[in-house]
Amino acid sequence: MQKERYPSEEKHFPKKVTAKVILAKCAYIHSRTDNLFGIRVQKFGRDWMRTWAFKIDASRAHNEGYDKESVKGTFNATEGYNGCPYCNAHGFVECPCGKISCYKPEKKKLIRACPWCGESYGIVEVDSFDLQGGGY
Repeated sequence: MQKERYPSEEKHFPKKVTAKVILAKCAYIHSRTDNLFGIRVQKFGRDWMRTWAFKIDASRAHNEGYDKESVKGTFNATEGYNGCPYCNAHGFVECPCGKISCYKPEKKKLIRACPWCGESYGIVEVDSFDLQGGGY
């Protein structure tokens, strides 16, 4: 009896993908509760890439554990990144409180209020981030 031959796993199954979801809020929707969204980030070499974004409510984000995620590094967008699901912004900024929100660079607003904590802060460009979920 001849042994059945199966294709090797390596050829037919992709390598393990490292991906996480980080939480953000839309800065252009004037609501403190209905502007939460998740950003899926995937590890490519040493960098994290934003692959897509989706609306989510706080209880679902908590149940999925997204409020406990943390990632550190660069966060460039892939070509297919859809941006904020509320306002379509493709950029984001980090507040001194450590949370992120969407950002439209064409607005050229140098000071803004954080949709997470309400504090005003200045916009400064950086090369990498150290992000952590939660605290909504």
